[in-house]
Amino acid sequence: MRVTLNKLMFTILCLSMIFDRANFSLAAEMTPQLKAAVAKGASFLKANAKNTQNGAKSLVALAMIKADLPPETPEIEEAIQAVLKKIDENHHYKPKANNFYETGLDAYLLVEAGGDKYREQVQYIVNYLVEEQRPEGAWDYHPEEGKPTQGDTSCTHYACLGLWAAQRIGIQFDVSVWENVLKWHIARQNPDGGYAYCPGFREGDGGENSIITMTINGVCTMQIAAMQIDEQVVLSGPVVKSAEKAPVVKEGSEPANEEDKKKFGVLEAVELVDKPVETKIRLDGVIPPAAYTATKRSLDWMQSRYFSEGPGTGVMGYYYYSMERMGALANVDQIGSHNWFNEISGIMLKEQKPDGSWALTKLYSGTEVDTAFCILFLTRSTGKLIKRIPPPVLIGDGLLAGGRGLPDDLADAQYDGRAMKEKPKPTEPLDKLLASLSSTGDIDIADVQKQIIAKVQIGDKATLIGQIDQLVTLVDHPEAEVRRTVAWALGRTDNMDLAKYLITGLSDKDIGVMIESQNALCWLSRKTKGFGLSQSPLDDVSANATEQQKSDAISAWHKKAVLRWGEWYLNNRPFADRGDEFEAKLRADMERLKSGG
Repeated sequence: MRVTLNKLMFTILCLSMIFDRANFSLAAEMTPQLKAAVAKGASFLKANAKNTQNGAKSLVALAMIKADLPPETPEIEEAIQAVLKKIDENHHYKPKANNFYETGLDAYLLVEAGGDKYREQVQYIVNYLVEEQRPEGAWDYHPEEGKPTQGDTSCTHYACLGLWAAQRIGIQFDVSVWENVLKWHIARQNPDGGYAYCPGFREGDGGENSIITMTINGVCTMQIAAMQIDEQVVLSGPVVKSAEKAPVVKEGSEPANEEDKKKFGVLEAVELVDKPVETKIRLDGVIPPAAYTATKRSLDWMQSRYFSEGPGTGVMGYYYYSMERMGALANVDQIGSHNWFNEISGIMLKEQKPDGSWALTKLYSGTEVDTAFCILFLTRSTGKLIKRIPPPVLIGDGLLAGGRGLPDDLADAQYDGRAMKEKPKPTEPLDKLLASLSSTGDIDIADVQKQIIAKVQIGDKATLIGQIDQLVTLVDHPEAEVRRTVAWALGRTDNMDLAKYLITGLSDKDIGVMIESQNALCWLSRKTKGFGLSQSPLDDVSANATEQQKSDAISAWHKKAVLRWGEWYLNNRPFADRGDEFEAKLRADMERLKSGG
């Protein structure tokens, strides 16, 4: 369902403020043209990253990561090291030039590049950000002596991007930081519903007047702050309004029910970490009721002021990336009659230069920054981050996720022609959950998947390892969803002896099992990008493709997957398994595929 601004009711805004993922509708996945544009832009950034420094260097590195370049890329690693050098021997972080733009991007980069790997360094950046927050709740450039300031909308937004990134890896700080952010936005909103660059201060772009870039940032910041306060509110339950408090989860206690213990997705992305990190966020904050009203007024203000091209702003790249964040965070797919993503992405395709760069901005120099902004827009970096991606597509008997792994909200998927959420929901130990997969006609398989994943991610991994025999008995289960769940679990055992089952899964008759088997192999091998295969066999297939074209694409992907992962397995398989029956069959299959059979 498309969401238009003139149809946004107060209750819808409340739902979007606490990330109602189920209602978000995106266009189809990136087209081949957009993918090619992103790849070309990333090549330009890689070749020209040396021209950047400080915040721009972190921004460019972040864009390269979002364009699927590995964090080990020398240019990205150089940016990471530049951030780490800003922390002195006393563990104090200090930005070089761009103040809170730079600080927020530095934290964002470390989190995206290393997850928990740079947790300690991100904590030092958070210490700086929290200390530098003004009493009113905003951030600003350090003012000259005697110069009045009431906060900077843009600086505040980028500071919050950094704090949000830190909380995604479990770093905690007092919830009053977010409460004060909301209070500042409520107090500094212009009477017309928009936001100025420096509210109450005549200097800066637009003076005291509302401008679209700052109004967009105001909406985004309020959404982020509200989400951090209410992150674990039951999404299908009552919305927290007015002065009601979100449920409190005390240290060492369990939430009232499983839904209160919300995770960042059902199957985690393939990341090079030893174990998932449970994010802990204090939930004793309160969202001021005026924050909902302020958000609605800002969205209303934008309705007649949205534009996709023209002389509307001198910072077009910045504006475009801001639009992407707002679209995802505020759950806005369409503004009036405008599909903002389709319009702006079409413009970007026309404006990209032969070398892969974009130069859209007049107020600052350097095509690297604009190119980074455009890549972050085209990859829908925020939408993917919060798992607002296209809904799953049913292909045959299998469920194909829009991204890697099973979809985030399996409750809305279909199973045996029925909604999964209509089936009873078991609550059992891991061994019983696995056993229940054998009788999927009588259980809610989506809930079983969620519980299995939660137990593996948060519990003792030895519990999973102790169930290997039970997993192996399910690899040939007649139900595709069971085989997919088993493939995910086999990968998380970190047991190379089980890789052969995942290699076999690459040839499964169900496309979803094929995808999940490769994802599990990526995890098991610690090869985040695998061997250059697309995430899905149908990634590069047109939406209007014939069944034969889809079948051909699946066959081509299967051939590459078996040959590349088969070669990896033969070079890395356990010594005890060498020369066994599986190896003989794999070699025969690989020879057949090489010869075109």
